[in-house]
Amino acid sequence: MFGNLDTGDEAHKYITIEKAAKDYPISKLCTLFKVSRSGYYAFLKRRGADRDRDAKALVKKVYEQYNGVYGYRQIQLFLQHDHGVWMNHKKVLRLMQVLGIAHKFAGNIAATMLPLRKVVWRKIC
Repeated sequence: MFGNLDTGDEAHKYITIEKAAKDYPISKLCTLFKVSRSGYYAFLKRRGADRDRDAKALVKKVYEQYNGVYGYRQIQLFLQHDHGVWMNHKKVLRLMQVLGIAHKFAGNIAATMLPLRKVVWRKIC
C-alpha cells in the first residue's frame, strides 16, 4: 500500500501519513515512515498558513504607489525609507514573482541605442 518508504521528502511522507491516518494509528505510521509525531503535527499546523501574507501586501502597496516603475531593488529601498521595514532583496524578488508583478522597463531605449552603437563603431574603424 505504501510502496518504498525511504523515498520522497518529509512533506511527501507527511501527506501519506495524513491519507492513511483514518485507517491506522498516527504513532505507528510515524514510526513506520521514520518521522516524529511532533513534526507531523507541525506540518499539519503550518500547511495552511501563509507566512508572507503581510509582506506580500506591503510589497504590492509600494509597487502600486510608484506605478510599477521600479524593480525589486528599488522597492526594497522604498520599503526601508517609506515604511521603515527592512526586507532582504531576494525576498522582495521572490514575493514579486509570486504576485506576478515586475517593473515596467523602457524597452525603446535599448532598441534605439543599439543601432547608434553600430554606427559609432563603423565610424571609428
